[in-house]
Amino acid sequence: MIQNELIEQLCVMQHQEEDAYKCSVYMDSANTKPVSPSDRESLCIWGYHTIAACPGIARSTGVVAILYFDRFLSTSSPIAKWVLKDRREFQLAFVACLVIALKVHSGLNVELDFVSGVICDDMYDIKEIIMMENEVLKVLKWRLNGPIPHDFIDRFLCLLPPSDSINFEFLSRFSKALTEQALTIYSIALRSPSVIAFASIFCCLQFMDSASQLNNLSMLHILEEVMGFDSGDAQIQAVCMRMSSLLRGFPSNSVQSGVGVQV
Repeated sequence: MIQNELIEQLCVMQHQEEDAYKCSVYMDSANTKPVSPSDRESLCIWGYHTIAACPGIARSTGVVAILYFDRFLSTSSPIAKWVLKDRREFQLAFVACLVIALKVHSGLNVELDFVSGVICDDMYDIKEIIMMENEVLKVLKWRLNGPIPHDFIDRFLCLLPPSDSINFEFLSRFSKALTEQALTIYSIALRSPSVIAFASIFCCLQFMDSASQLNNLSMLHILEEVMGFDSGDAQIQAVCMRMSSLLRGFPSNSVQSGVGVQV
């Protein structure tokens, strides 16, 4: 893909995330409400586990579901406000977002009797799932194809020049795995997908045992120039610090070699 075309795509994607697909604060950071960030985190992890049990379904489907969920809850919709006051409905809304993501992102023919009876263990009947699914679609105005962090990661890495010191295939997988884990954290998920993608690449490059850290910095500077980012910005630094703490859970030997990592 030609570099100018990539930059044009990124500009369009950045406009989308700042406009029609923007997410805003919808929950108190303290765990004192009927639903809390820790409840949200548990649902996100459950979503990834559910997807992992579905052969051929990419984990990025879980990312899409999480973004639907956050966008839905950050609206002024009475339904969204109600969901935030009821743990059962909060969980149902996530189930609906996961079903929508499986249909739209993965093209899966979702059997709702299976969702109701097996995935949800009969906690919700089919009618409840359909009703919440319709509510989510209505509130999101059927805008279901916005950019996700993985889309930015793919294009960011295509912008970077070849390097003998960096395994780009590994960096892509590593950055996406870190992003998927980071999105379970409410404070990170509120950031735009492009910022999350940039922070993920930034952290992974710093964490990897690269032959040239100077080369890494020059690559990050390219992304800063294209996207108007500043790696020294307080908000980006906050995301990077939180992501760096997550990296401690990754196998260090595999990360350093960049070979054979299962992330």
